[in-house]
Amino acid sequence: MRALWSIAWKDFRTLVTSPIFFLTTAICTAIWSFNFLRAVSRFSQMSSMPPQFRQGQSLNIHYHLFVDHISLINLIFIFAIPAITMRLISEEKKSGTYGLLLTSPITATSIAVGKFLAGFLVSLVLIGVAFLYPLGTRAFTEFSMGPLFASFLGVCLMTATYVAVGLFASSLSQSQVLSVILGILFNLILWLMSQGSQMSDNEVLSAIFEYIHVPQQFFSFIKGTISTSALFFFFISIGFFVFLTQRVVESSRWR
Repeated sequence: MRALWSIAWKDFRTLVTSPIFFLTTAICTAIWSFNFLRAVSRFSQMSSMPPQFRQGQSLNIHYHLFVDHISLINLIFIFAIPAITMRLISEEKKSGTYGLLLTSPITATSIAVGKFLAGFLVSLVLIGVAFLYPLGTRAFTEFSMGPLFASFLGVCLMTATYVAVGLFASSLSQSQVLSVILGILFNLILWLMSQGSQMSDNEVLSAIFEYIHVPQQFFSFIKGTISTSALFFFFISIGFFVFLTQRVVESSRWR
């Protein structure tokens, strides 16, 4: 266990002080700021309208302001997280320290889980920055924190999945560029895989594709619903990709 946390802490410090992390954070902050300020302006205009001019819409700050922001967070993370996680294993392979890691008494499980935790902790910093925007509006207006908390949990689980996917992609190559491309590709496949339910005539396959419908599982959190089915789905997805990484690391020891 000590080795696991040692790897996690070492890689966390390396990632959080890297130029790519600062660049990613700067780009994300710029996009989020522009989009959120524009959304606030639009929401403010709608709020000032008499009810008869809102086309029958009742204003809800979560659905009219926060949902778009959270959806944008997810969209950006599909591409940003692989850029952060690309060096978790690829860099070790390129620098030659991966061989030392493999010959150490540290288990492949500790290596995989430790590096996953490092990537997730770094991602939590980005998530924290992203949620400062909706939390900041509480200084100006009251709203229920329940849906926002559910959304935060959903973003954390979705991001953890991206980290696990990115870590697996990083374990497949010593090229960081290829790791990023593979990570983004795998993330996009996760989002598009649910389309198989519309292509299959088999009821069992359709049910499976329906369950692994990532948008449905993710957006259930954004709507303020925390379901055990969605929690189970994300935990299984995260565990699956961390397990794949563990198998890649373990197989490298026998080469």
